[in-house]
Amino acid sequence: MHRRTSLMLGMTLVILLGIRIPLSAAPLPQTDDNTFVVWGPSGLELDSYITATFQARHPELEIIITDQGWDEALRQNLQNAILMGRPPDVVIGENYFRAFAAQGDLIPLDDIIAPYVDDLIPATYAGAIYADHVYAIPMFTGVFAFERNCSVVEAAGLNCDEPPQYWDELLTETEAITAAGAGDYFGYTLQGPGGTAVGSAFRIAVYQAQLDALPCVDDACTIPIFNDPDVIPVYEMLRELAAYTPPGLLNNTNEGQVYEALFRGVSGYQIAGSWHVGWATTAGCTTCRYSSIPMPRDGHAANMLVGNVLYGAPSAGRHPELAKEWLELLISREAQERVFPLLGRLPVRRSILTRLGATVDPATATFIDQLLTADLAILPQWESDPRETWAIYNELLSGVLKSDRPIPELMQEAQAQLELLRDG
Repeated sequence: MHRRTSLMLGMTLVILLGIRIPLSAAPLPQTDDNTFVVWGPSGLELDSYITATFQARHPELEIIITDQGWDEALRQNLQNAILMGRPPDVVIGENYFRAFAAQGDLIPLDDIIAPYVDDLIPATYAGAIYADHVYAIPMFTGVFAFERNCSVVEAAGLNCDEPPQYWDELLTETEAITAAGAGDYFGYTLQGPGGTAVGSAFRIAVYQAQLDALPCVDDACTIPIFNDPDVIPVYEMLRELAAYTPPGLLNNTNEGQVYEALFRGVSGYQIAGSWHVGWATTAGCTTCRYSSIPMPRDGHAANMLVGNVLYGAPSAGRHPELAKEWLELLISREAQERVFPLLGRLPVRRSILTRLGATVDPATATFIDQLLTADLAILPQWESDPRETWAIYNELLSGVLKSDRPIPELMQEAQAQLELLRDG
């Protein structure tokens, strides 16, 4: 018999994943050679298929699924478990796999991914490549699109059937919506970099990618740069959008409240993740519609992978070969075909996405088209001092969005702090 351990403490909603995870981790389970331990959110319906299939193959094993948090908390918990000699057999994650691979703490999975590589969206595993080897397997993913509440847009006298295609059109329309709203509704939802700032950085990164101005020196986006002059037009445009954002949202650290403003008719436009389709329906936005994200006239269309969930196998786990078997299940056709019906998320295989796109609602089809056709970037994985680096970047974004100080000056200050961090 298998056992699923879900010892969850202090549940909180993580908007980027659309799943619930704890603020603090569960205690590490007691394990022996007959236990198989997976770190990841318990209770995902797709887990039932994976677990049942794996259990049928290995009835002698006790399968333990335990939630050890997300982002920095998860990274630290994994680091501690490795140091204690008690890592899981399989671990969830999104943007830390390169660092652990560089330390030799993960198993290379090239043999697992090779049979599927031509059918996988390359960006879904790009963040898990280190030294030309793949160290994590994608399970499901997401992407951004431009979301509009047509009730708000049309109340301002604009045609919702013709959403803005370029930045200058976006700025003109957000100004018009804000003026027409006279304090009742506004043009654009812009999330500030406070609190868990990844939602803000993700969406800003879409605009940066359109000008090839992500805050990175290298193509893998592991080395930061905060004074690249190519990004100045992005920051100038965002500063204008901030003037057309509902009061208080830039300082609100609750992502749910920030993006629900559009569903409630307080905002006209925003960048939305692929889970927004179901979220908008649940919130009662019957006039929410989706299209490609406006871009600069001298730039190009681009997008950002978001909510991209991967699983890897620690090299010191008890059952490395069994871990590979579990991971291969995640990208099997049987599992991938269940991703959207059970989770409302997007699978990572092109063939399944293509078939799905022909059957779903137009809103979801928009996101699938973006995933299949867009130039996709991934979230940076700073190779050193990630927490401190993000803190410097968030301070820079705060200055851009919440002050009128010269943007080049803010960028130079951030770069000086970054270089001081490196030298220290």
